[in-house]
Amino acid sequence: FTNTDFPTRTTVCHSLLMNISHSFESIRKLLNLNNTIRELDRIYVVDQLCGIYNRNGFIRLADKMFRHSMEQHDTLMISFIDMDGLKYINDNFGHEEGDFALRKLAEIIDSCCYEGQICARFGGDEFVVASVCPDGEKSARKFKTTLKRKLSAYNEISDKPYKIEASIGVSITKPDENTNLDELIELADSIMYRQKANHRKLRGNSSR
Repeated sequence: FTNTDFPTRTTVCHSLLMNISHSFESIRKLLNLNNTIRELDRIYVVDQLCGIYNRNGFIRLADKMFRHSMEQHDTLMISFIDMDGLKYINDNFGHEEGDFALRKLAEIIDSCCYEGQICARFGGDEFVVASVCPDGEKSARKFKTTLKRKLSAYNEISDKPYKIEASIGVSITKPDENTNLDELIELADSIMYRQKANHRKLRGNSSR
């Protein structure tokens, strides 16, 4: 208002400036609120230890993928992965090493995923990956082979006194009205536990 005839010393001017100030303050509060909401949502869907999706984030995204696959008659692959020997690591080297091993496994699993796949820590030492896979069994074999290769490569260069190993089960299904996401996850889980039982026999112990 400098060098103008605007009545800067009037009540009207004072009210105008106050309204402008209040508007800016409302905008600031709204921006802060939106930032807080986004951060809370991120905390809700991201695993704080491993930095990938948690169970909430997985279910949110995988449910959309499941419904889209059903509508488009696509094949859906659910991979359920369970870390082998976490109790052994925790008991012998401490829980900090156990947390490190979980983070490293999450990193390796995530590196096996291509764009569009959903990778999550499902809880404890369990991880799950969901993806649309037009070539079915071929995609499953490729994912399992890649995961095994990357775990072996890491263990070869690691200076840790333990190996990071995992069992994996994969379910491949064309979703329809008679199936649901929970059933596919449970199917992959049961396949994984059969593999874990075989691993236990080979190791000759009962550690999980």
